[in-house]
Amino acid sequence: MILGILVMKLKVQQKNWLLSFHIVSASIWFGTAFCSLALAFYYQNWANGNELHAINAARNLMGELIIVPSAVSSLVSGLLLCSFTVWGFFKHRWVIAKQILTMMLIIIGSVWLGPWTKQATSISATERLQVLQNPTYVSIRDAVIVGGAVQTLVLVLIIVISVLKPWGRRKTSL
Repeated sequence: MILGILVMKLKVQQKNWLLSFHIVSASIWFGTAFCSLALAFYYQNWANGNELHAINAARNLMGELIIVPSAVSSLVSGLLLCSFTVWGFFKHRWVIAKQILTMMLIIIGSVWLGPWTKQATSISATERLQVLQNPTYVSIRDAVIVGGAVQTLVLVLIIVISVLKPWGRRKTSL
């Protein structure tokens, strides 16, 4: 029974629904990451401490409530597409590249970007506008901007790889 499920392939309409879900998840991830990056650039030298904290809090919520679920949905739907379509996990170099880049982004986001954003929100909650004089906050802010820019660029790269499907199929010897 389990072996039958593992070798099962999706029908065209099922694959199209799963692919649509995958594209929507990735699009939400990219769009929210891009908006978060835009906010990070915009609020660098804010003149009102309450608004600065509100932007930090909004970016933190965007990460927790939108980026994390959409990234995980994108990863899971991508793995399901690999499992149940002819693409497979290791048949095509472009699929392998997408898997590696996606997992790398999720790890970086979970280990660094998410915690940094939460920390920036916490610091700005107590210090408000004086936070711009706090070297820890400024360092975190700058790291989040760089990390967010890298995340957004890598997501663009993943989209380009998805469309162009470069590098073709791997040669396998049995």
